[in-house]
Amino acid sequence: MVMEKRIFGATDGIRSKVGEKPLRPAYVKCLGVAIAKFFRHNRILIARDTRESGVWISDVLVEGIKQLGGTVGDLGVLPTPVVQKIVGARDGIMGGVMITASHNPATDNGVKVFMGDGNKLTDEQELEVERLYFDIGVGDDVEPPTAIYVPDDNTGAIREYTEIVRLALEIDDDFDGAPMILDAASGAGHDFSRQVFEAFGIEVKQIDPVPDGKNINAGYGALYPEKIAAESKKYGAIGVALDGDADRIVVTDEEGRIWNGDRLVILLADYLQSKDALTNNTVVLTQYSNYAAEQYLTNLGVTVQKVDNGDRYVAQKCEEVGAVLGGEFSGHIIYLPWMKSSDGTFMAMMIQKIMADKGCRLADLWARYDDLPSRQWAIEVKEKKPLDEIPEWNGAVAAATGDFQGDGRIFARYSGTENKLRILVEGKNLDMVEEVGERLKALIEKEIGA
Repeated sequence: MVMEKRIFGATDGIRSKVGEKPLRPAYVKCLGVAIAKFFRHNRILIARDTRESGVWISDVLVEGIKQLGGTVGDLGVLPTPVVQKIVGARDGIMGGVMITASHNPATDNGVKVFMGDGNKLTDEQELEVERLYFDIGVGDDVEPPTAIYVPDDNTGAIREYTEIVRLALEIDDDFDGAPMILDAASGAGHDFSRQVFEAFGIEVKQIDPVPDGKNINAGYGALYPEKIAAESKKYGAIGVALDGDADRIVVTDEEGRIWNGDRLVILLADYLQSKDALTNNTVVLTQYSNYAAEQYLTNLGVTVQKVDNGDRYVAQKCEEVGAVLGGEFSGHIIYLPWMKSSDGTFMAMMIQKIMADKGCRLADLWARYDDLPSRQWAIEVKEKKPLDEIPEWNGAVAAATGDFQGDGRIFARYSGTENKLRILVEGKNLDMVEEVGERLKALIEKEIGA
Protein backbone atom coordinates (compact mmCIF):
# COMPACT_ATOMS: atom_id res chain seq x y z
CA MET A 1 0.00 0.00 0.00
CA VAL A 2 1.38 3.43 -1.01
CA MET A 3 1.90 5.88 1.86
CA GLU A 4 0.06 9.20 1.77
CA LYS A 5 2.04 11.93 0.02
CA ARG A 6 2.56 15.24 1.77
CA ILE A 7 3.68 17.68 -0.93
CA PHE A 8 2.96 15.82 -4.16
CA GLY A 9 -0.69 15.65 -5.16
CA ALA A 10 -2.74 12.54 -5.77
CA THR A 11 -2.63 12.77 -9.57
CA ASP A 12 -0.06 15.10 -11.08
CA GLY A 13 2.95 16.51 -9.24
CA ILE A 14 3.02 19.44 -6.83
CA ARG A 15 0.45 22.21 -7.16
CA SER A 16 -0.33 25.15 -4.87
CA LYS A 17 -1.14 28.82 -4.63
CA VAL A 18 2.00 30.82 -5.33
CA GLY A 19 3.39 32.20 -2.08
CA GLU A 20 1.95 29.38 -0.01
CA LYS A 21 3.92 26.32 1.10
CA PRO A 22 5.55 24.61 -0.71
CA LEU A 23 5.72 27.35 -3.37
CA ARG A 24 7.81 29.72 -1.30
CA PRO A 25 11.50 30.35 -2.02
CA ALA A 26 13.05 28.34 0.83
CA TYR A 27 10.76 25.39 0.16
CA VAL A 28 11.38 25.47 -3.60
CA LYS A 29 15.15 25.57 -3.03
CA CYS A 30 14.88 22.59 -0.68
CA LEU A 31 12.89 20.76 -3.35
CA GLY A 32 15.67 21.51 -5.85
CA VAL A 33 18.24 19.93 -3.54
CA ALA A 34 15.99 16.88 -3.08
CA ILE A 35 15.51 16.52 -6.85
CA ALA A 36 19.29 16.75 -7.38
CA LYS A 37 19.84 14.02 -4.80
CA PHE A 38 17.12 11.86 -6.34
CA PHE A 39 18.84 12.06 -9.73
CA ARG A 40 22.27 11.55 -8.12
CA HIS A 41 23.43 15.01 -9.25
CA ASN A 42 23.29 14.05 -12.92
CA ARG A 43 22.12 16.41 -15.66
CA ILE A 44 18.42 17.24 -15.87
CA LEU A 45 16.34 19.59 -18.04
CA ILE A 46 13.90 22.21 -16.76
CA ALA A 47 11.09 24.19 -18.42
CA ARG A 48 8.02 26.22 -17.48
CA ASP A 49 4.73 27.52 -18.81
CA THR A 50 3.81 31.20 -19.24
CA ARG A 51 3.06 32.10 -15.60
CA GLU A 52 5.20 34.97 -14.35
CA SER A 53 5.82 33.05 -11.10
CA GLY A 54 7.48 30.33 -13.15
CA VAL A 55 10.46 32.64 -13.70
CA TRP A 56 11.44 32.90 -10.02
CA ILE A 57 10.43 29.34 -9.22
CA SER A 58 12.72 28.12 -11.99
CA ASP A 59 15.60 30.30 -10.79
CA VAL A 60 15.29 29.16 -7.17
CA LEU A 61 14.79 25.50 -8.11
CA VAL A 62 17.93 25.59 -10.27
CA GLU A 63 19.82 27.19 -7.39
CA GLY A 64 18.84 24.24 -5.20
CA ILE A 65 19.72 21.67 -7.85
CA LYS A 66 23.17 23.21 -8.35
CA GLN A 67 23.86 23.53 -4.61
CA LEU A 68 25.31 20.03 -4.41
CA GLY A 69 26.77 19.85 -7.90
CA GLY A 70 23.75 19.01 -10.04
CA THR A 71 23.67 20.35 -13.59
CA VAL A 72 20.66 21.79 -15.39
CA GLY A 73 19.72 22.59 -18.96
CA ASP A 74 17.08 25.35 -19.21
CA LEU A 75 14.56 24.76 -22.03
CA GLY A 76 12.59 27.94 -21.29
CA VAL A 77 8.85 28.01 -22.03
CA LEU A 78 7.60 24.71 -23.48
CA PRO A 79 4.52 22.46 -23.20
CA THR A 80 4.83 19.73 -20.58
CA PRO A 81 4.69 16.79 -23.04
CA VAL A 82 7.31 18.41 -25.27
CA VAL A 83 9.68 18.52 -22.30
CA GLN A 84 8.96 14.84 -21.71
CA LYS A 85 9.74 13.93 -25.34
CA ILE A 86 12.95 15.95 -25.36
CA VAL A 87 14.10 14.49 -22.03
CA GLY A 88 13.45 11.00 -23.41
CA ALA A 89 15.14 11.69 -26.75
CA ARG A 90 18.41 13.25 -25.60
CA ASP A 91 21.36 11.17 -24.44
CA GLY A 92 22.85 11.77 -21.02
CA ILE A 93 19.71 13.31 -19.49
CA MET A 94 18.67 11.65 -16.23
CA GLY A 95 15.41 13.52 -15.67
CA GLY A 96 13.31 16.60 -16.21
CA VAL A 97 11.26 19.19 -14.34
CA MET A 98 8.28 21.17 -15.60
CA ILE A 99 7.02 24.20 -13.69
CA THR A 100 3.29 24.44 -14.34
CA ALA A 101 -0.14 24.30 -12.77
CA SER A 102 -1.69 22.99 -15.99
CA HIS A 103 -5.30 24.24 -16.32
CA ASN A 104 -5.27 26.20 -13.03
CA PRO A 105 -5.26 30.04 -12.95
CA ALA A 106 -2.08 32.13 -12.98
CA THR A 107 -2.21 32.53 -9.19
CA ASP A 108 -1.28 28.84 -8.92
CA ASN A 109 1.83 27.01 -9.99
CA GLY A 110 3.42 23.63 -9.52
CA VAL A 111 6.21 21.19 -10.29
CA LYS A 112 6.09 17.99 -12.34
CA VAL A 113 9.12 15.66 -12.34
CA PHE A 114 10.06 13.13 -15.05
CA MET A 115 12.49 10.26 -15.30
CA GLY A 116 15.13 10.04 -18.04
CA ASP A 117 12.71 8.18 -20.32
CA GLY A 118 10.28 11.10 -20.10
CA ASN A 119 7.74 9.31 -17.94
CA LYS A 120 6.25 10.92 -14.83
CA LEU A 121 7.48 9.70 -11.46
CA THR A 122 5.53 6.85 -9.95
CA ASP A 123 3.87 7.28 -6.55
CA GLU A 124 6.80 5.43 -4.98
CA GLN A 125 9.35 7.69 -6.66
CA GLU A 126 7.47 10.81 -5.55
CA LEU A 127 7.54 9.48 -2.00
CA GLU A 128 11.32 9.04 -2.29
CA VAL A 129 11.71 12.69 -3.38
CA GLU A 130 9.55 13.69 -0.40
CA ARG A 131 11.73 11.64 1.97
CA LEU A 132 14.82 13.45 0.73
CA TYR A 133 13.01 16.80 0.95
CA PHE A 134 12.00 16.34 4.59
CA ASP A 135 15.43 14.93 5.52
CA ILE A 136 17.12 18.07 4.15
CA GLY A 137 14.91 20.50 5.99
CA VAL A 138 13.81 23.95 4.86
CA GLY A 139 16.08 26.92 5.53
CA ASP A 140 15.22 30.54 6.28
CA ASP A 141 12.41 31.75 4.05
CA VAL A 142 12.02 35.07 2.23
CA GLU A 143 9.20 36.64 0.27
CA PRO A 144 8.83 35.50 -3.35
CA PRO A 145 10.75 37.86 -5.66
CA THR A 146 9.12 39.93 -8.38
CA ALA A 147 9.40 38.35 -11.81
CA ILE A 148 8.37 39.37 -15.31
CA TYR A 149 7.33 36.91 -18.01
CA VAL A 150 9.40 37.15 -21.19
CA PRO A 151 8.67 34.90 -24.21
CA ASP A 152 11.38 32.54 -25.48
CA ASP A 153 12.60 31.70 -28.95
CA ASN A 154 12.38 27.91 -29.01
CA THR A 155 13.30 27.37 -32.66
CA GLY A 156 15.61 24.46 -31.86
CA ALA A 157 13.04 22.65 -29.71
CA ILE A 158 10.36 23.21 -32.38
CA ARG A 159 12.55 21.60 -35.05
CA GLU A 160 13.47 18.71 -32.75
CA TYR A 161 9.90 17.99 -31.72
CA THR A 162 8.47 18.43 -35.24
CA GLU A 163 10.86 15.83 -36.62
CA ILE A 164 9.93 13.36 -33.87
CA VAL A 165 6.22 13.85 -34.66
CA ARG A 166 6.81 13.50 -38.41
CA LEU A 167 8.59 10.17 -37.94
CA ALA A 168 6.07 8.85 -35.39
CA LEU A 169 3.04 9.58 -37.62
CA GLU A 170 4.84 8.79 -40.89
CA ILE A 171 3.85 12.15 -42.37
CA ASP A 172 5.50 12.39 -45.79
CA ASP A 173 3.71 15.44 -47.19
CA ASP A 174 2.68 18.67 -45.52
CA PHE A 175 -1.00 19.52 -45.14
CA ASP A 176 -0.93 22.20 -47.86
CA GLY A 177 -2.75 25.05 -46.14
CA ALA A 178 -5.27 22.96 -44.18
CA PRO A 179 -7.09 25.46 -41.90
CA MET A 180 -7.07 25.27 -38.11
CA ILE A 181 -8.35 27.54 -35.35
CA LEU A 182 -6.05 27.44 -32.31
CA ASP A 183 -6.77 28.41 -28.71
CA ALA A 184 -3.74 27.64 -26.55
CA ALA A 185 -5.08 29.28 -23.37
CA SER A 186 -2.31 31.94 -23.50
CA GLY A 187 -0.13 29.12 -22.22
CA ALA A 188 2.95 27.13 -23.17
CA GLY A 189 1.47 26.13 -26.53
CA HIS A 190 0.68 29.68 -27.64
CA ASP A 191 3.84 30.11 -29.73
CA PHE A 192 5.19 26.56 -29.69
CA SER A 193 2.15 24.60 -30.88
CA ARG A 194 1.24 27.20 -33.49
CA GLN A 195 4.74 27.02 -34.98
CA VAL A 196 4.66 23.21 -35.00
CA PHE A 197 1.35 23.22 -36.87
CA GLU A 198 2.67 25.79 -39.33
CA ALA A 199 5.78 23.67 -39.87
CA PHE A 200 3.44 20.98 -41.24
CA GLY A 201 1.84 23.41 -43.68
CA ILE A 202 -1.28 24.09 -41.61
CA GLU A 203 -2.78 27.57 -41.84
CA VAL A 204 -3.44 28.62 -38.25
CA LYS A 205 -5.85 31.28 -37.02
CA GLN A 206 -5.12 31.88 -33.34
CA ILE A 207 -7.69 33.33 -30.94
CA ASP A 208 -6.10 33.24 -27.46
CA PRO A 209 -4.42 36.48 -26.30
CA VAL A 210 -0.64 36.82 -26.27
CA PRO A 211 0.71 35.53 -22.92
CA ASP A 212 1.60 38.23 -20.41
CA GLY A 213 2.42 36.10 -17.38
CA LYS A 214 -0.99 36.66 -15.79
CA ASN A 215 -3.56 35.54 -18.40
CA ILE A 216 -2.93 31.80 -18.71
CA ASN A 217 -6.25 29.88 -18.78
CA ALA A 218 -8.10 33.19 -18.28
CA GLY A 219 -11.31 32.48 -20.17
CA TYR A 220 -9.59 30.68 -23.03
CA GLY A 221 -8.37 27.17 -23.76
CA ALA A 222 -9.66 23.65 -23.23
CA LEU A 223 -11.78 24.69 -20.25
CA TYR A 224 -13.70 27.16 -22.44
CA PRO A 225 -14.30 25.37 -25.78
CA GLU A 226 -17.39 27.41 -26.66
CA LYS A 227 -15.16 30.24 -27.94
CA ILE A 228 -13.32 28.08 -30.43
CA ALA A 229 -16.51 26.20 -31.38
CA ALA A 230 -18.03 29.49 -32.56
CA GLU A 231 -14.91 30.26 -34.62
CA SER A 232 -14.88 26.76 -36.13
CA LYS A 233 -18.48 27.11 -37.26
CA LYS A 234 -17.85 30.60 -38.62
CA TYR A 235 -14.84 29.61 -40.73
CA GLY A 236 -15.70 25.95 -41.43
CA ALA A 237 -12.42 24.77 -39.93
CA ILE A 238 -11.45 22.43 -37.13
CA GLY A 239 -10.51 24.00 -33.82
CA VAL A 240 -7.89 22.88 -31.31
CA ALA A 241 -8.13 24.08 -27.70
CA LEU A 242 -5.26 23.31 -25.33
CA ASP A 243 -4.82 23.97 -21.63
CA GLY A 244 -2.03 25.98 -20.02
CA ASP A 245 0.71 23.36 -20.38
CA ALA A 246 -0.74 21.88 -23.61
CA ASP A 247 -1.17 18.30 -22.43
CA ARG A 248 -4.98 18.49 -22.65
CA ILE A 249 -6.88 18.87 -25.93
CA VAL A 250 -10.50 19.56 -26.85
CA VAL A 251 -11.38 19.70 -30.56
CA THR A 252 -14.21 21.38 -32.44
CA ASP A 253 -15.31 20.37 -35.92
CA GLU A 254 -16.30 22.37 -38.99
CA GLU A 255 -19.90 22.53 -37.78
CA GLY A 256 -18.94 23.91 -34.38
CA ARG A 257 -19.50 20.70 -32.40
CA ILE A 258 -17.28 20.08 -29.39
CA TRP A 259 -15.30 16.83 -29.30
CA ASN A 260 -14.52 15.97 -25.69
CA GLY A 261 -12.07 13.27 -24.62
CA ASP A 262 -14.67 10.50 -25.01
CA ARG A 263 -15.32 11.41 -28.63
CA LEU A 264 -11.62 11.69 -29.39
CA VAL A 265 -10.99 8.22 -27.95
CA ILE A 266 -13.83 6.88 -30.13
CA LEU A 267 -12.34 8.58 -33.22
CA LEU A 268 -8.90 7.11 -32.51
CA ALA A 269 -10.25 3.67 -31.57
CA ASP A 270 -12.19 3.42 -34.82
CA TYR A 271 -9.15 4.53 -36.85
CA LEU A 272 -6.75 2.17 -35.08
CA GLN A 273 -9.22 -0.70 -35.49
CA SER A 274 -9.24 -0.09 -39.24
CA LYS A 275 -5.43 -0.36 -39.21
CA ASP A 276 -5.52 -3.49 -37.01
CA ALA A 277 -3.54 -1.46 -34.47
CA LEU A 278 -5.97 -1.32 -31.52
CA THR A 279 -4.25 -3.97 -29.45
CA ASN A 280 -6.58 -6.36 -27.65
CA ASN A 281 -9.49 -4.24 -28.95
CA THR A 282 -9.35 -2.49 -25.60
CA VAL A 283 -9.39 1.13 -24.45
CA VAL A 284 -9.14 2.68 -20.99
CA LEU A 285 -11.51 5.41 -19.79
CA THR A 286 -12.07 7.04 -16.41
CA GLN A 287 -15.10 7.21 -14.16
CA TYR A 288 -15.93 10.62 -15.69
CA SER A 289 -16.55 9.21 -19.17
CA ASN A 290 -20.16 9.31 -20.29
CA TYR A 291 -21.95 5.96 -20.20
CA ALA A 292 -23.29 6.53 -23.73
CA ALA A 293 -19.71 6.75 -25.05
CA GLU A 294 -18.83 3.53 -23.26
CA GLN A 295 -21.80 1.80 -24.87
CA TYR A 296 -20.83 3.13 -28.31
CA LEU A 297 -17.35 1.65 -27.96
CA THR A 298 -18.82 -1.66 -26.79
CA ASN A 299 -20.96 -1.73 -29.93
CA LEU A 300 -17.76 -1.33 -31.97
CA GLY A 301 -16.50 -4.52 -30.34
CA VAL A 302 -14.15 -2.61 -28.04
CA THR A 303 -13.62 -3.65 -24.43
CA VAL A 304 -13.68 -0.69 -22.03
CA GLN A 305 -11.64 -0.68 -18.82
CA LYS A 306 -12.34 2.04 -16.22
CA VAL A 307 -9.94 3.72 -13.76
CA ASP A 308 -9.87 6.70 -11.41
CA ASN A 309 -9.09 10.14 -12.79
CA GLY A 310 -5.52 10.95 -13.83
CA ASP A 311 -3.75 10.33 -17.14
CA ARG A 312 -0.97 8.56 -15.26
CA TYR A 313 -3.47 5.95 -14.04
CA VAL A 314 -4.94 5.62 -17.54
CA ALA A 315 -1.46 4.91 -18.89
CA GLN A 316 -0.73 2.40 -16.14
CA LYS A 317 -3.95 0.53 -16.88
CA CYS A 318 -3.21 0.56 -20.60
CA GLU A 319 0.10 -1.16 -19.90
CA GLU A 320 -1.53 -3.60 -17.51
CA VAL A 321 -4.20 -4.78 -19.97
CA GLY A 322 -2.14 -4.48 -23.15
CA ALA A 323 -4.03 -1.50 -24.60
CA VAL A 324 -2.47 1.36 -26.57
CA LEU A 325 -5.28 3.89 -26.20
CA GLY A 326 -7.11 5.58 -23.35
CA GLY A 327 -8.29 8.94 -22.22
CA GLU A 328 -10.15 11.24 -19.88
CA PHE A 329 -13.36 13.07 -20.67
CA SER A 330 -11.49 16.32 -19.98
CA GLY A 331 -9.18 15.79 -22.95
CA HIS A 332 -6.11 13.96 -21.70
CA ILE A 333 -5.55 11.29 -24.37
CA ILE A 334 -3.06 8.45 -23.92
CA TYR A 335 -1.51 6.82 -26.98
CA LEU A 336 1.27 4.57 -25.73
CA PRO A 337 3.26 4.34 -28.97
CA TRP A 338 3.86 8.07 -28.43
CA MET A 339 4.19 8.41 -24.64
CA LYS A 340 2.65 7.42 -21.31
CA SER A 341 1.17 10.90 -20.88
CA SER A 342 -1.14 13.15 -22.85
CA ASP A 343 0.18 15.51 -25.55
CA GLY A 344 -2.31 17.95 -27.05
CA THR A 345 -0.04 19.09 -29.88
CA PHE A 346 0.69 15.53 -31.00
CA MET A 347 -3.00 14.59 -30.79
CA ALA A 348 -3.92 17.54 -33.01
CA MET A 349 -1.45 16.27 -35.61
CA MET A 350 -2.78 12.71 -35.32
CA ILE A 351 -6.30 14.00 -35.99
CA GLN A 352 -5.01 15.86 -39.06
CA LYS A 353 -3.41 12.61 -40.21
CA ILE A 354 -6.70 10.72 -39.78
CA MET A 355 -8.61 13.34 -41.77
CA ALA A 356 -6.01 13.24 -44.55
CA ASP A 357 -6.00 9.43 -44.67
CA LYS A 358 -9.78 9.29 -44.86
CA GLY A 359 -10.06 12.27 -47.21
CA CYS A 360 -12.91 13.88 -45.29
CA ARG A 361 -13.84 16.58 -42.81
CA LEU A 362 -13.65 15.91 -39.10
CA ALA A 363 -17.41 16.60 -38.93
CA ASP A 364 -18.00 13.58 -41.19
CA LEU A 365 -16.47 11.32 -38.51
CA TRP A 366 -18.80 12.42 -35.68
CA ALA A 367 -19.93 9.36 -33.70
CA ARG A 368 -23.74 9.07 -33.84
CA TYR A 369 -24.72 8.90 -30.21
CA ASP A 370 -26.10 11.34 -27.66
CA ASP A 371 -24.42 11.80 -24.30
CA LEU A 372 -26.56 11.04 -21.29
CA PRO A 373 -27.41 14.31 -19.52
CA SER A 374 -24.80 14.94 -16.85
CA ARG A 375 -23.45 17.69 -14.70
CA GLN A 376 -20.49 18.15 -12.42
CA TRP A 377 -20.30 20.15 -9.20
CA ALA A 378 -16.96 21.31 -7.74
CA ILE A 379 -17.51 22.19 -4.08
CA GLU A 380 -14.92 24.01 -1.95
CA VAL A 381 -14.28 22.02 1.26
CA LYS A 382 -12.37 22.76 4.43
CA GLU A 383 -11.20 19.16 4.80
CA LYS A 384 -11.11 16.01 2.67
CA LYS A 385 -13.08 13.86 5.08
CA PRO A 386 -13.83 10.31 3.87
CA LEU A 387 -17.30 10.38 2.36
CA ASP A 388 -18.37 7.31 4.34
CA GLU A 389 -17.81 9.34 7.51
CA ILE A 390 -20.09 12.18 6.45
CA PRO A 391 -23.51 11.79 8.09
CA GLU A 392 -26.35 11.10 5.63
CA TRP A 393 -24.02 10.82 2.58
CA ASN A 394 -24.44 7.11 1.92
CA GLY A 395 -28.16 7.29 2.51
CA ALA A 396 -28.54 10.27 0.15
CA VAL A 397 -26.58 8.51 -2.60
CA ALA A 398 -28.56 5.29 -2.17
CA ALA A 399 -31.86 7.17 -2.32
CA ALA A 400 -30.82 9.09 -5.46
CA THR A 401 -29.56 5.94 -7.16
CA GLY A 402 -32.93 4.34 -6.47
CA ASP A 403 -34.69 7.34 -8.01
CA PHE A 404 -32.71 6.81 -11.23
CA GLN A 405 -34.02 3.21 -11.45
CA GLY A 406 -30.87 1.98 -13.16
CA ASP A 407 -30.71 4.86 -15.67
CA GLY A 408 -28.20 7.05 -13.86
CA ARG A 409 -25.14 7.13 -11.66
CA ILE A 410 -23.31 9.25 -9.09
CA PHE A 411 -19.54 9.51 -8.83
CA ALA A 412 -17.73 11.66 -6.26
CA ARG A 413 -14.05 12.18 -5.53
CA TYR A 414 -11.81 14.78 -3.98
CA SER A 415 -9.56 16.78 -6.29
CA GLY A 416 -5.95 15.69 -6.16
CA THR A 417 -4.70 19.29 -6.43
CA GLU A 418 -7.35 21.49 -4.80
CA ASN A 419 -9.55 21.47 -1.67
CA LYS A 420 -12.63 20.52 -3.65
CA LEU A 421 -15.06 17.63 -3.83
CA ARG A 422 -16.16 16.91 -7.39
CA ILE A 423 -19.57 15.28 -7.82
CA LEU A 424 -20.67 13.86 -11.17
CA VAL A 425 -24.34 13.04 -11.65
CA GLU A 426 -25.52 11.37 -14.86
CA GLY A 427 -28.95 10.17 -15.94
CA LYS A 428 -31.56 10.20 -18.69
CA ASN A 429 -33.56 13.01 -17.10
CA LEU A 430 -31.73 16.36 -16.80
CA ASP A 431 -34.17 17.76 -14.24
CA MET A 432 -33.53 14.80 -11.97
CA VAL A 433 -29.77 15.12 -12.50
CA GLU A 434 -29.95 18.75 -11.37
CA GLU A 435 -32.15 17.92 -8.40
CA VAL A 436 -29.91 15.10 -7.18
CA GLY A 437 -26.72 17.10 -7.65
CA GLU A 438 -28.02 20.15 -5.81
CA ARG A 439 -29.21 17.95 -2.96
CA LEU A 440 -25.78 16.32 -2.58
CA LYS A 441 -24.03 19.68 -2.95
CA ALA A 442 -26.12 21.16 -0.11
CA LEU A 443 -25.28 18.20 2.10
CA ILE A 444 -21.53 18.57 1.52
CA GLU A 445 -21.65 22.33 2.06
CA LYS A 446 -23.46 21.81 5.35
CA GLU A 447 -21.00 19.22 6.64
CA ILE A 448 -17.56 20.24 5.33
CA GLY A 449 -18.07 23.31 3.10
CA ALA A 450 -15.28 25.89 3.15
